[in-house]
Amino acid sequence: MPNREHPDSSSADYSRRQPDVLARLEHAVGQIQDSETFRCYLDVQARFHRYSPNNAALILLQRPAATRVAGYNDWLKMHRYVRRGEKSIKIIVPMFKTTRDEESGDERRQVFFGVGNTFDISQTDGEPLPEVDVPVLQGEAGAQLYTGLTGVASREGLQVERVPELAGEMMGFYERGSQRIVVRLAAQLQMTKTLAHELGHHFAGHGSPEDQSPRAEQETVAESVAYVVLAHHGLHSGVRSFPYIATWSQDRKVLQQAMSTIRSLLVPARDLREGRQEVP
Repeated sequence: MPNREHPDSSSADYSRRQPDVLARLEHAVGQIQDSETFRCYLDVQARFHRYSPNNAALILLQRPAATRVAGYNDWLKMHRYVRRGEKSIKIIVPMFKTTRDEESGDERRQVFFGVGNTFDISQTDGEPLPEVDVPVLQGEAGAQLYTGLTGVASREGLQVERVPELAGEMMGFYERGSQRIVVRLAAQLQMTKTLAHELGHHFAGHGSPEDQSPRAEQETVAESVAYVVLAHHGLHSGVRSFPYIATWSQDRKVLQQAMSTIRSLLVPARDLREGRQEVP
């Protein structure tokens, strides 16, 4: 299959360019993570607790459309204010009480559970929350690579489906059990990047019983693979890939650990232009 999008690419060129591409990736992600905006973003994210399944169910039951939930004081620290008259969302919270033994003087900490009050962002007013923009790619480049990647998927026994909508901002997903990749309809460049990303999950073994890597590392690996593959074909996805990876690899160690996996997937020559689409 001739590569009209990047006619001078070759397996040898790919092997030589790969370290440079990965270096650019690490540098760009590092710049985002070193920015003041990103530090503010992390500070805000830390205030949104990960609720237990029981509390998540309680939140859903009381306010099905809730997206970001925090306590009254946490909202104040983020310079947002709960509007007067808003009804709180009740959750179960651990509470602690310290008692002292009168004879020995020893202190004992007791744990019990009570009711806590939280509020959704839609119930507040104030300063906008700092965000890291992860834009959807635009443009019609990448059609030939998309076709090649569907061939990769087919040879791997994967079915690629395109659907008009997915939940929230999700652009696609990979299901190892059902052997399928679902891609949300979007601009061609975005769909090509999404397909490369989901194939990255597949070839990295994500979702298999043997794979115990955390979600953050999985997303870092898959998006890095997609970025490198598209860069090999002269397609630029950094505007989305760099911030996406930055938000998933908030701990720098995550990106460092993921790099060894990324290199193991990409070090062998992967020449897509002659139809030998062995990996994304």
